Amino acid sequence: MIDHYNELPHSVNVIDKMNEELYEVQKENKKLKMELEGFHKLMNRFNMPRIKVDTVEEYQLFESKLEGFENWFRSEQPENISNEYINSKRGSSSSKYNDFITDTINKLDELTNHLNREWCKYRILTSFEVFIKTQGDVHNGEVVSLSNIIIGLNNNSDEEQLPKIYCELSNKFIPEWSNREDNINMMNIPYYKCEKCGKYDDGGETEIYGGLFCIDCQPLPQ
Repeated sequence: MIDHYNELPHSVNVIDKMNEELYEVQKENKKLKMELEGFHKLMNRFNMPRIKVDTVEEYQLFESKLEGFENWFRSEQPENISNEYINSKRGSSSSKYNDFITDTINKLDELTNHLNREWCKYRILTSFEVFIKTQGDVHNGEVVSLSNIIIGLNNNSDEEQLPKIYCELSNKFIPEWSNREDNINMMNIPYYKCEKCGKYDDGGETEIYGGLFCIDCQPLPQ
């Protein structure tokens, strides 16, 4: 009886309503997907790249490249970096300073095999900001070094120099196999399978132990 007084059959109205509800659900899902993608992109800047090596030679090659990066950075670092940084915040930094920032990000991206440029960019910019705020400070007789901040080294008091929130978010990406409590030291970027037990590790120190071993299988120093 109900369809006798409707222009369209009642079942058609139900279908239209279902289509409307489906459209709203799809619209909401699309919004949530975009928000989730934005969250992953945001968190990716704290995900330090990891490079698997298979031989002592490959591990030592990365160490050599890292040392080369540090040497280049120290030789090219502008003397008036504090003023340049302040000017950059005002939108009036020199092209030389801007080129130095870009070159540093590019070289770090190359060092880490282009695995996460967003991390490279954020590590450099964060380190610069920390350095400017602490420039001139001395920790137990050691002047703060910008290159050490970038590498992720602690100061002489064994305190993290990068911001606490940066370190905490970086630690969300500690590999499951790692026994470490932090995930900011770039010396831990290369990892490997232990020659003895096959477990993954990033302890390194091949010049001391003469091979790639996990902390449980490390032999007596050579």
